[in-house]
Order: sequence, then C-alpha cells, then structure tokens
Amino acid sequence: MKLVNQNRVKLVTFAPSGRVVWVVTGRRKEYQVVPQSMFCTCDDYYFRVMGRKKQLCYHLIAQHLAEALGSQGHSELVDSDYSIFTSQWKPAPESDGT
Repeated sequence: MKLVNQNRVKLVTFAPSGRVVWVVTGRRKEYQVVPQSMFCTCDDYYFRVMGRKKQLCYHLIAQHLAEALGSQGHSELVDSDYSIFTSQWKPAPESDGT
C-alpha cells in the first residue's frame, strides 16, 4: 500500500495502438509489471516467485491495489516510443568475446 500511497504505480498507454505498460517504482529502480500474466521484472519475482517461495512480489500487489483503487499515475506516449521505453527491461545482448 505504501507504493500506491507514494504514487509509485504508473499506467503508461501508447497511442494509437492502445498498448499498456504498468510500471512500479521499487526501492532501487522501476519494474515492468504484467498483471495479466502475473509477471514482474524484479529480482524478487525471479528468485522467489519463480522459485515457488512466494506467490507474488510486492510490485504485483501494488499494481493490483492501485488498479482496484483507481489511484495509479498515468502517462500517454506515442507508439514510436514503445521500444525505447521498454528497452530498459530487455536483457543486455551477450558478448561474443571479441
């Protein structure tokens, strides 16, 4: 609830496609949350949720709370900004050692 109260949950929509990206600002950085898949890009999700030690990370919980309460921030960008905006959550390309 703290993340919701601090306005750290944001819904970003892209026009004209209507694509939606949820962003939750955690302790260290911003994370992409995909509520339909119950997925988050945080380390807690990878190590504890996928490892079946927890059911959800707190970013997913914050997103669900914010959406239910209608208290998320909102930004709108154009579709041409989508790949740049989401690139922060893509893995870095592997080096071939050269």
